[in-house]
Amino acid sequence: MSRLQGASPRSGPRPYPGGPAGMVRRRLRYLLEHERHGLRGHRSVVGNALRVTVASCAAFYLCRYALGLTVMSVYATFTVVSLGMLARIPGSGRQRATTVLTAVPAGLALVTLGTLLAVQTWAAVLGMLVIGFLVAYAGTTGPRIAGAAPGMQLLYILPCFPPYAPDALGQRLSGFLMGAVLLALAQRFLLPEPDTPPFRRLVADAADAAARLADHHGGPLPVQALAQAHRTGDALRPSRVPPADLPASPSLAHKALAHATEAVRTLLARLADLHTSAGPHDAYHPETVVLLQGISDAARAAAEALRRGKRLRPGEGPSAAVLQSELAPVRAHRAVDALERLSADDRLVYLRRRSQVVQAADCAVVLALATRLLLGDRSVERSPAGGHTFSYAQARMHELWWQRLTTHLTPRSVIFQNACRFALGLAAARAVAGLLDLQHGFWVLLATLTLTRTTSLETWSAVRQALAGTLVGAVLAGGLLALVHDRDTVYAVVLPVVMLVAFIAGPLRGLAWAQGGFTLVVATLFAQVSPVTWQLAPVRLVDVLVGSLIGLACGLVAWPRGAGREVRRSMAGLCSAIADAIGHTTARVVDHSGSADCLDINRALVLAQESLAQYHCELRDESAGQPDWPSVLVAGADARRGERLLPGRPGRIASQEVSAWLRRAADRTAADYRSLARHLHSDGVVPREDARPLDIRALLAVTPAVPRHCPDREARALSAALLLDSVIWLDALTADLDRIHHER
Repeated sequence: MSRLQGASPRSGPRPYPGGPAGMVRRRLRYLLEHERHGLRGHRSVVGNALRVTVASCAAFYLCRYALGLTVMSVYATFTVVSLGMLARIPGSGRQRATTVLTAVPAGLALVTLGTLLAVQTWAAVLGMLVIGFLVAYAGTTGPRIAGAAPGMQLLYILPCFPPYAPDALGQRLSGFLMGAVLLALAQRFLLPEPDTPPFRRLVADAADAAARLADHHGGPLPVQALAQAHRTGDALRPSRVPPADLPASPSLAHKALAHATEAVRTLLARLADLHTSAGPHDAYHPETVVLLQGISDAARAAAEALRRGKRLRPGEGPSAAVLQSELAPVRAHRAVDALERLSADDRLVYLRRRSQVVQAADCAVVLALATRLLLGDRSVERSPAGGHTFSYAQARMHELWWQRLTTHLTPRSVIFQNACRFALGLAAARAVAGLLDLQHGFWVLLATLTLTRTTSLETWSAVRQALAGTLVGAVLAGGLLALVHDRDTVYAVVLPVVMLVAFIAGPLRGLAWAQGGFTLVVATLFAQVSPVTWQLAPVRLVDVLVGSLIGLACGLVAWPRGAGREVRRSMAGLCSAIADAIGHTTARVVDHSGSADCLDINRALVLAQESLAQYHCELRDESAGQPDWPSVLVAGADARRGERLLPGRPGRIASQEVSAWLRRAADRTAADYRSLARHLHSDGVVPREDARPLDIRALLAVTPAVPRHCPDREARALSAALLLDSVIWLDALTADLDRIHHER
């Protein structure tokens, strides 16, 4: 609800497409879809277990029995297990295979460093500290790298233990290469995960839905077009898109695709609001119809270019020039009409409808320009509509990657905290294993790596399950080793069965089953590498216990509350960044002073999103009393949108009285966000209070009239348009703040 003082609310609720029956149908579809997701998840686990089992057994049998190379067999097998099971590489079979092969150079470097640094315990510990942090922190660059990070850690852990054997480096590297290639082949051809629709196609579908909505110019409510818009917009939600398909990397193409996604989702929302807020038989103003036609043309052209995917030369592709030429006079002339009608009872409805169509046109322009940038046309930076919106268009690749990496280089980032936690835990585990000269120190680090969680509560829960599972697995493994003894043929026959059962039961039944199953896998595998006795099983149990205690200690020392505290700090930081953005944007609108850079709010948004994502994944004692965090993110996005677009608008607010009113309104809104930031910083309860509305009556008292035949009417009209856009922007931020205060 708007916070414009004295404004009448929107008449009636927004109609739901399909009515009550449509709501029931949607609920049934949701339940059926949820059940289908569960079945697909089970099939995915079984398929992945089968692929890892086949690839690892093929690698082990080939190296151990065909070539007689023991070291090579161990590294080939553990490469498959680490990148296939310990890692969580997302995507289809083709995408997973590509990720594995892309990781080969980094894997070769890790195996080499681990081998060379094993010469002394202190060198291995120092290497574990640095490499553990770098590998974990590399997850900031995208979900595929983040998913592969735990498996990549293992590629350094395995060779960094005695014996110091640089002469075995060739076998180790060959084993790693063989394992990676066999895993990639299995991911690609053995019951591969199905391909998903390209993300570009989803954006193109949403653009087509927006064009269909823009074709509606009044009359009966376009129920089918609204349903299609809701469906295609919902398909673009990050929670609906497979992680591997999200445009999450710092590359130019992904940044442009994310920009286009934000534009088309906002476009759908504005058009839906425009149509549902109007009466069923309201006729639109001719200027609105012209804009809607331009929006439709621009959206369809963007959809066509996205589907074609052909690289564009400068000036080619979807053009926003026509829509921009139509938008400028509408923005100015309709602003004058809006100011003249502000004292009427329907002023809020009129302001909203004008704002919706103008914002929709802006989004269509950004969608067209982002599509051209995505397809290779970097000249969009010079577009007057883009302003500094596409300031990254001319950036070099290393600049974009450096900006992403440094964004999280702060103790306030949960990714930075997690990287430090894992690095310290692994380094401590390597030091303990080296100083105590543990027989299988590798298992200590493996336990620390797999059991350390982001909160002490979660770590303790994981440790209890892991120890219980390892105890049962150790008893079974000890019995197997005592019964079979040194008959390698039996172990060779049992290995694939044990692997398949363990790799299926672990993901489906939980951590205890995973640890117990892996204990059996390790015993069956090592029994074929070197002579072992039943005593290997209790050694495994002791090593897991040591690694668990180290992981628990790190969980207690390094940010034990996980994201529970950090989410409040990051949201407080975002509120402070919103307040700063309000001040900077208003200063630039009023007198063209202040910075044109929105990196601060960008960084605050990224940190808040990451902390909230981790917060939702953690075990918590209770979640009562928390503010509506997604609403804070929405406010941040609204603040960033205004900071990007408003200073580039034509016109200037010449009246000192109007400028003073706008500054006061912005200062009050910014002060409210700073007050919210203080409450969040102090861990206090956010009060349920109404945000202070904008005083439109005071604005009307100082706003000069715009005579219809004055010589500078055009300049005054542009000034009125800039004023109204700024007022509506502040009103949206005030409504966001009100929602934060009242929703729990």
